Amino acid sequence: MRSTLFKNQSHSEIEALWFSDTFIYSRSQDQNLSRWEIVQVAIRLSLKIISEQSLSAIVFFQQRHYFLISCLAIALKNGRVILPPNTTENTLKKLQEESSNLWVLGDNTPPILQQTHQISSQEIDVIIRSVKHFTPPFKLDELTCFFEDIHQSKILLYTSGSTGEPKCVIKTWKNMIESANLAIGRFNLMTPCFIVTTVPNQHMFGLETSIFWPFFSKASLWYERPIFPDDIISALSAHTQHPALLVSTPLHLKKITAFQLDWPKHLKRLLSATAPMPPSLAQQIETQMGVQVFEVYGSTETASIASKQSTSTNLWLCYQQVEFQKMSLNQYTVKTPGLNAFEPLNDQIELIDHQQFKLGKRDSDLIKVAGKRTSLTELNQYLQSIEGISEGVFIQPKNTERLVAFVVSTLRNAEIQKALRKMIDPVFLPRPIITLHTLPRNEVGKILYNELSKELVK
Repeated sequence: MRSTLFKNQSHSEIEALWFSDTFIYSRSQDQNLSRWEIVQVAIRLSLKIISEQSLSAIVFFQQRHYFLISCLAIALKNGRVILPPNTTENTLKKLQEESSNLWVLGDNTPPILQQTHQISSQEIDVIIRSVKHFTPPFKLDELTCFFEDIHQSKILLYTSGSTGEPKCVIKTWKNMIESANLAIGRFNLMTPCFIVTTVPNQHMFGLETSIFWPFFSKASLWYERPIFPDDIISALSAHTQHPALLVSTPLHLKKITAFQLDWPKHLKRLLSATAPMPPSLAQQIETQMGVQVFEVYGSTETASIASKQSTSTNLWLCYQQVEFQKMSLNQYTVKTPGLNAFEPLNDQIELIDHQQFKLGKRDSDLIKVAGKRTSLTELNQYLQSIEGISEGVFIQPKNTERLVAFVVSTLRNAEIQKALRKMIDPVFLPRPIITLHTLPRNEVGKILYNELSKELVK
């Protein structure tokens, strides 16, 4: 893996980056960690994982250093890291049944998994203190062998399951590193910067931006996952020597921009994914925060493959070495160095040239009612534009053409219907309209449509 990881870097540059430079910033300076310290802690943690058979491990940690150390330690044992799509009892029970030798790395383990092998943050802290007391000298050959040993170890991720059962996607460390290299080139992360991300480690967008992009670039990283605006500003202010990059989602950004706050001047860029960002929100963020707003396009299956600056274009610019093959009208497969084969895209795209494309609709987004076709996305935009509705979404239940709307609102149903009549064809008017306290979402803000369907049978 040396040619991939240390390309065009001298020994002294590699040593400075991995041994001398701070990688993960914490609230206390004596708890900051270098990349080399992360590797050494992982090596020692792997010695505590004693197993005579193939093992799997669910990693629940949200703090970045515990999560990364855990994943590296499991990889050293040639184990599978499992990143569950959610923490419901049914999901965890199924994963436990599918894994004969299961370990759990995290704190506050769910009750159903408390009889498994456990590793807590306290145990990792003991190793961290030991490594900090005496850090072995840097050896490039040791570092190279370390990554050669883990590059075929597997990480199991899952699609969101927003429209059905989550699908398991298997990635190797080599896959993830090769994919990360493309994004590192796109966002110039071999120039030092400081990343703060509000996205969980366990989803592809979070795994990329909070683990693989920073670990294999010159970016440094905040150790926590801040949620509240004040915590995000505090995290950004922890390191002001380099330009800062904030990673979040449209849903989260909409909430934090509702607060009129003073954002740090060294915050220069913001990256968003998991859902389309309304142009008005992108413009508001650029004005309020003084940043450039970029959206990232990808999926659990492909990792990220393209980006665009949200306020200046609707064209997606592919990363280098991204290839497309046409299957049918607007349907393509994609190949990158991080993919073992061409992977079908979930969305329809219109290729402008070999580097740029426009994003179309998903097949599941297009619906038909009484012989007329429309887009659920467009209907949702109309619904959400009604004053008095804070959240709203249409669904088309199985075995019927009639649409249903779920809203978080103080309006009466008749008021919502009256407003919609001015905007959409009457055949698409929802019956019924169901009011909820909140819409069910996963950790990255995607609506769980299968949970909404359960509301129809109550």
